[in-house]
Amino acid sequence: MFNRSNRNDVDDGVQDIHNDVSKLADTLEDVLKSWGSDAKDEADVARRKAKALLRETRARMQGRSRTQQAACDAMGCATTFIREKPLCAVGTVAAVGIFVGALLSLRK
Repeated sequence: MFNRSNRNDVDDGVQDIHNDVSKLADTLEDVLKSWGSDAKDEADVARRKAKALLRETRARMQGRSRTQQAACDAMGCATTFIREKPLCAVGTVAAVGIFVGALLSLRK
């Protein structure tokens, strides 16, 4: 009924998740330690490291590659921006449309 190879795959997956969560916890601890320190460079480095590790872990958990996860994150940022500032988004799209239209009209 159950294959041993599938159980081994599950055990490997659990171990990977455990390792990822451990790395995230360690990085978060570093971020929290550096948050109170006066060294801004140290806090920025720890924050960047935590963000990168979080992106990589999120991509693994959802079965995506790094580039696919980056595209999803960018799409999420764009959606948030459009919902928060719809007039700015409409203005930007109009400006791009006018620019492309001007380029196409010069081509003829």
